[in-house]
Amino acid sequence: MAYEGRIECIPGLTAGTDLSSAQFRFGKISAGGVVVCNTQGEQADGVIQDAPAASGRAVSVAAPGQVSKVVAAGVINKGAKVQTTALGAAMTAAAAPTAASKDSNVGPFTLLAGDTMVIDVDNVGAATATWDAAAGSQTDTTAYPCADQDGLTAIATIDGGTAQTVTFSGAHTTAAAIAASMNAQLVGCSVAVSGGGHLVVTSDTEGTGSTVAMTAGTGGLTWNAAVAGTGDVVDITAVTATEIKTIIEGDTTALVTVNADGSFTVASPTTGTTSELDFDSGNALAKTGLSVEVLTGAASGTRYSGKALEAAATAGDIISVLLESGIN
Repeated sequence: MAYEGRIECIPGLTAGTDLSSAQFRFGKISAGGVVVCNTQGEQADGVIQDAPAASGRAVSVAAPGQVSKVVAAGVINKGAKVQTTALGAAMTAAAAPTAASKDSNVGPFTLLAGDTMVIDVDNVGAATATWDAAAGSQTDTTAYPCADQDGLTAIATIDGGTAQTVTFSGAHTTAAAIAASMNAQLVGCSVAVSGGGHLVVTSDTEGTGSTVAMTAGTGGLTWNAAVAGTGDVVDITAVTATEIKTIIEGDTTALVTVNADGSFTVASPTTGTTSELDFDSGNALAKTGLSVEVLTGAASGTRYSGKALEAAATAGDIISVLLESGIN
């Protein structure tokens, strides 16, 4: 059975027409006075509480924030947002407008430096998101041939991990021999001989988390200052949804939401049928669970005028509604 609270009405209102059949219908204030709402989903100023039979007579209209009885236009679930029909009755409010959007797989994501994602947002032109990363390295300054390193050591710390000790066994006086022993014993990096004849130790990781720190150990190898890894991710083979968000939002006008499970959602900043995401190309698409496709948003919603506090089973039922005002 419908109920209502202690109603506070908008003061000083008069009817703009015969409202003898308008009790408990949504109304609006017009230049001539209060009339029944006559456009589905429009802004309602409140609910008409009485039934003045002629224009100019005083009328009571419950203001937003009140609990009022309202005539239902059909089935309404308890708790549903309601809007006005073209006859001032309550109906379930239309769905809110939505943006074009797409969910990714769960990260972290394995990318390669230079991977791209080309996105056209709302048909303003394609923009390219690019993931950059380079490895950290360190080059030695030892003069070769060097003193024999047989039985001596060199120490490497890769990506800030545990220090690794290389022990040279047998004659080691050339850069090539030393590089071969280091490659056989170190993990997480590779050692090569540069064109200038020096050792170059390079981390297997690409990104800002890529570092190499060489120390001489008991041997006589000497080293230049290390070169830290660069890029816009910590590790290009384990890119997080947060790092994806930074690059896509930095390089395009798309919006990205980071989800609790490690996935992300790409969305247009607009809503409605003109909201569009064109995933045009780029090898980062498949690697994150996206694909080449065109996505659009849903049609615009309407203004709601309250929330049903009880259910309506059929047209003509009178239900209690908490009067509110907003875009659904």
